[in-house]
Amino acid sequence: MSRLLRRTALLIAAAVLLAVSGSAQQVTVPMEVVAYPDMILYNGKVVTMNDPSLSDSIGRTAQAIAVRGDKIQFVGNSDVLLSYAGPRTQKIDLKGRTVVPGIINTHTHLHNGAVSDWADKNPEKVESIRKKFSVGGRSFDDLTRGIELVVKEQMTHPLPGQWAWIGLEGGATGIGVQYIKQEAMTRAELDELAPELPVILHAHPTWKLNTAARDDFLRMYEVAPTDENEELALTIATMYERGLVVDRYFNEHPDELADVVADHLTYQAPSGTTTYSSHIVGLTFQPAFIKLAEEGRMPIRFAFSHRNCQQVEPDTAGCWLKMGDFRGLGNPYYWNIGVTVGGIDSGMPAICTSMDASPARKSQEECLLQPGNHYAKAIYTALRSGMRYTVNHAIGDKGVDYVMDIVEQVIETQPGITLGSIQNLRITTDHCNFYPRKDQIPRLAKLGMMLSCETAINRSTPWLDVYGKDKADRIAPIRSLLDGGVMVSSESGTSPTDGTGLTWTAENLGFITRKNARGELIAPEEAINRQELMKMATIWAAHFVLKEKEIGSLDPGKYADLVVFNKDYFGVPLQELPTVFPVMTVMGGKVSMLRQEFATELGTAPVGHQIEWSFEEDYDFGAPLNPMELM
Repeated sequence: MSRLLRRTALLIAAAVLLAVSGSAQQVTVPMEVVAYPDMILYNGKVVTMNDPSLSDSIGRTAQAIAVRGDKIQFVGNSDVLLSYAGPRTQKIDLKGRTVVPGIINTHTHLHNGAVSDWADKNPEKVESIRKKFSVGGRSFDDLTRGIELVVKEQMTHPLPGQWAWIGLEGGATGIGVQYIKQEAMTRAELDELAPELPVILHAHPTWKLNTAARDDFLRMYEVAPTDENEELALTIATMYERGLVVDRYFNEHPDELADVVADHLTYQAPSGTTTYSSHIVGLTFQPAFIKLAEEGRMPIRFAFSHRNCQQVEPDTAGCWLKMGDFRGLGNPYYWNIGVTVGGIDSGMPAICTSMDASPARKSQEECLLQPGNHYAKAIYTALRSGMRYTVNHAIGDKGVDYVMDIVEQVIETQPGITLGSIQNLRITTDHCNFYPRKDQIPRLAKLGMMLSCETAINRSTPWLDVYGKDKADRIAPIRSLLDGGVMVSSESGTSPTDGTGLTWTAENLGFITRKNARGELIAPEEAINRQELMKMATIWAAHFVLKEKEIGSLDPGKYADLVVFNKDYFGVPLQELPTVFPVMTVMGGKVSMLRQEFATELGTAPVGHQIEWSFEEDYDFGAPLNPMELM
């Protein structure tokens, strides 16, 4: 045997011995056999988060981490890893700073935010598609006169295909919602007022289209404009807001959409977010994301739920049946995690709940999913076809009951589908604003379901005046979920833009303190600790997006997605936690954000957006609910 072969054999044998003995440094292959790291971060607190159990264990903690290409190469002792450095290895002295895996946000509409920001900055382009107006008043007659004024005087010479988008003021409980719900202006009257001009009256979460708008929108998606198709295909107002601009303007400008999305997504690096998940409304988003992924321009990983078969589609069940399951397919930056019909209810007050309230308030509630309707048939079809179903939006508890009823029906009626195979799907549901009830938790756990939860405390607190203070324990009950064996991930509705933002730690502090922005305690028994919160945003979230083998913890072989914090997230006093933010974000082995202060310390230039962080959530609870509205 030659000297070279003998030396190589000895090195490989040593590597095997180290691997078998479980070396504290987790060095599995000596550097002589492989290659030098591209980057070594050392002299820090590297928290791997590699314990997926529902305990608050954060897994192994080390001093250093080595990166080669887009993967983590080693995690271990600083001196050992530094001995592997080559002549071109970038060495970063953390000086005690904490490193965690990249944050995974399991429900946020970043791509829609990108288009909204673009629309604000390009009103002349958007107005070629739809022109927005706002109409207010104290009475229905005031709103009627305002609508007539818009149509007769301000939209007398519309551009070809241009819509009149008339927003009725008043918010979710205001006069605009009641105007639409009570048919203060019927479709026939709106048609008489605007026989050819497409008009939408909108007061979230309600809307009304005239016939010209209904027909134009359906035809845009090759759907016959009939009353039946309208009822089946047009179920939620966000389709118009998100779909009209994306699928009309950007269908003719697909490269521009890719650029708009890519630019907006770069703002996530300062927050430490390296992966996000959402459904997609707007068919033109798909080719835009594929283009970005193929060109290597995705600034963040995107795990998407397939909603195309529900977006302006009268036969969702048939569409899914023909489409087949492609869960997990994609690439490291853009992959599918299941199918969805989007929301099974809407925003407050149009939620689907078992909670008691006044008849007037209950009449405003809405269950988009009901036993036997087309949503129910679609979910049943998806599950019996082996697809993973992701709810994506639920505010109340009753819709979640309906989902679980369907899941159990599939197990009972479909040969070959067992409880175990359903559990392996990890069916999900999002938001946790007013669910789960305590009695739902064992059922969720039995079915192997996962929840993506926002803190929800600020958004839900005002509605305790409607549903009762005793319902506070239904608002994001994370402690009960974890104790009941249900894995939970975290979601965030905000993201930094234009140089400012709320820190991730401040936005999610309510999970720990159970205080809203007014300082009120909301079901304090549902509090979790900071270790559990970090697991919600890392290793548990990786399970949610079906990539626990690739991301979510700092283990050799996983993608090098990591965050360096300015302070020790795990050690600072609770009152300082909101001031913890990233000074460096690495995504796929590349530095996507390096703050000026850390860059100066390292003697290099800053990278990415430099955000001016705020540390306290300033939430607008709105005007107090009118006591008469609570009757």
